[in-house]
Amino acid sequence: MLRRRESDPTDTTSGPAIARFRSLIAASGVGEENTSGRQTVVRFEGPLPGASTGPFIGIDVGEDFLDLAIVGVPPRTLVFKRVALGGLKEHACDTLANRISSVAPGVAESAIALVDSPRWPRDLDWSRGAHKRDPVPDGREIDAILRQIFRKLMAPHAGKTPKPRMPGLAMFPTPQYDYFAQCARDPRCKAHLKAIAVELFGALLEDDEDASHQAPRGGAIFTRFMLVGFATYRALERLGVAAFESYPDLQLRLSSSSQDVPPGDLPPKSRRAEALAARQRIVASLAAGLGLCDAPVPENLDQADAAVLALAAASSARCDGLWVVSNRCEGRFMLALDSRQAQSLDFARA
Repeated sequence: MLRRRESDPTDTTSGPAIARFRSLIAASGVGEENTSGRQTVVRFEGPLPGASTGPFIGIDVGEDFLDLAIVGVPPRTLVFKRVALGGLKEHACDTLANRISSVAPGVAESAIALVDSPRWPRDLDWSRGAHKRDPVPDGREIDAILRQIFRKLMAPHAGKTPKPRMPGLAMFPTPQYDYFAQCARDPRCKAHLKAIAVELFGALLEDDEDASHQAPRGGAIFTRFMLVGFATYRALERLGVAAFESYPDLQLRLSSSSQDVPPGDLPPKSRRAEALAARQRIVASLAAGLGLCDAPVPENLDQADAAVLALAAASSARCDGLWVVSNRCEGRFMLALDSRQAQSLDFARA
């Protein structure tokens, strides 16, 4: 049985800061109530309360491996670890928790994990397990808010010439449950992904009337890695680790805006060598800002993504810059901001 919080003592959904945030996201069509009168559950919680000293764990999620970047306490070390997913069978989430613990011993309730994956299918309510959302949103409400925040933070400063190019933010849509069920039923589906789906969606899979639908093929199977993300949150919960969704591409652009890589010029991953070099520079700058000596250089894009999540969180924690967007059905998303970015959102505290 997964642990659920009965109440949220960190609710900061009232006051002038939230009023300013509501005006910022009004154009997205999501807020506490939309034009149809349906109550939504998106809220901006603001800075994470209390001292956050870490350790901080960035997790890049793949179909076959989790790549972990761990910033120790005090933040004087950065280490990379890889967790293999092959062989997961029954009790997949418990097994995954044991594997994470084996490569990161000592990780406990003080740790904060940032996971590069949504927490749950778009049409299911995370807070109520397999309960269907009604109505199902066309897109995640958290994503709509993140796009508004990104546009606000990346907007060029007034009077700045020449006007810099406005960078875009590509976000993969989170599929609905049916997509993951169809992937799991495909005879070609990897055994550990099927085991995860059976554990997470067992009752739904048994009662599903859409079993005859054709499984996704080709590039359409790309987002099935999210099954691993769903299991990762449950594994971290079993370890007592506070887990938040994060998005490396978004965090890289936020972190690069004050570094030597303009946010609009971050090379896409399709240009692998350039993309890795740019990410290595951002990671090195974040590590230097934390005073990390002899920090390892990410050897691949997966390590770089994990590293930027962990390092940015450790850096922002020093200035109370860990900010959270939450949604009862979709979970919690963490942004690692610097003081200038917080001020540009009009949330700077006196």
